[in-house]
Amino acid sequence: MSKDNFIDKPFEKLTPFELQSIFYLRQQVFIIEQKCFYSDIDQSDSVAHHLMYFDGTELKGYLRIFRPGVKFEDAVSIGRIVVAPAYRGGDTGGKLINKGIEVSKELFNCRTIKIEAQSALDGYYANFGFKSISEVYIVDDIPHKLMELTI
Repeated sequence: MSKDNFIDKPFEKLTPFELQSIFYLRQQVFIIEQKCFYSDIDQSDSVAHHLMYFDGTELKGYLRIFRPGVKFEDAVSIGRIVVAPAYRGGDTGGKLINKGIEVSKELFNCRTIKIEAQSALDGYYANFGFKSISEVYIVDDIPHKLMELTI
């Protein structure tokens, strides 16, 4: 029986276990799986709100949320959206994104959320109401699009 639960915390409240789980999942997917060698651990983690989606003690999904004025002047930003390989193909990603939107609204009473989506996934994010607001551009050798959700 799985024990699914969401945990959202600011950086300074993360436990060592949670922080290690976050960095491990991001490294496994963004650096190793996608073969994208970039500095994942950045100064932005310390000003982000972190949403973790656990199955028992296994981190199955994660994203980070920034208040308006950090990444975008006029909008909340959601980034580093990641689902562990073993949990893809089901509803994990959808539950994670919906919870990220919900937490963003609760924390920041926002009207707009922006994401820098890998362009291969722009159709997926469109299912949640995100609309492309830019042409394709390259971030760390991966095509991206800026997308926006108006609440």
